[in-house]
Amino acid sequence: MREARTDMSVLEKRTYLPADERRKQVLRCALEVFASNGYHGTTVADVCKLAGIGRGTLYQYFTDKRDLLIALAEGITGGVLAAIAARPRPPLTPGYRPSPEEILAFVELQLVGVLQAAFADADTSRLILRVGRGADGVVDEILRRVDDAVLGAVEEELRLAKAAGIARDLDERLVARYFVGGIENVVLMYLDEGKPIDVAHIAREAALLEVFGLIGRAGSAESTPNAAVEAWDGSKQEGEAE
Repeated sequence: MREARTDMSVLEKRTYLPADERRKQVLRCALEVFASNGYHGTTVADVCKLAGIGRGTLYQYFTDKRDLLIALAEGITGGVLAAIAARPRPPLTPGYRPSPEEILAFVELQLVGVLQAAFADADTSRLILRVGRGADGVVDEILRRVDDAVLGAVEEELRLAKAAGIARDLDERLVARYFVGGIENVVLMYLDEGKPIDVAHIAREAALLEVFGLIGRAGSAESTPNAAVEAWDGSKQEGEAE
């Protein structure tokens, strides 16, 4: 377990800060101590020491360490929910059938937006996903709200794609959970291995998998993105010709 900074030369200075700045400073220090000591190994005194404040100052903004963790989680949640609400809508209009390239680009764009929001503050996201889960159930309900919002968005778009004749007759609830759960596990793999979250790579691979699946056209085992598009489009055209 690595130790949080404690020498006086690096402790936060005990100076006046506007309320909003003080709150942010306390959260920064809480994040560092939680990451160093774990949720259960952290005390309010640890956070106060690093922040260079007394308990009374901390209690002006937060009731306890549970409240600190909730505030960190809510900050990430707000960004993700906003990204979902502002996501581009599927390019589906009566009589218009998007090309494979358009479908791929659309799915990839949506994934990039949500992942960028989730990891805009990578340190906090790492804490919430690896330390926060199961910490007395503090953030589990908050993360469940995010899961529900993401799953709801994917299910809605699968239903629209089915209605437009673009997607096959699938179980959108099952497919959404399979797809979202897979991305979550990929992200956790990155965190477990200490790697930076490669948003562009995750979004690209996930979009290709969602739109084209695993199997490439015979004779094109290299399966570049363009080859995948051509294989999908060629199969569709052959089916329509029949």
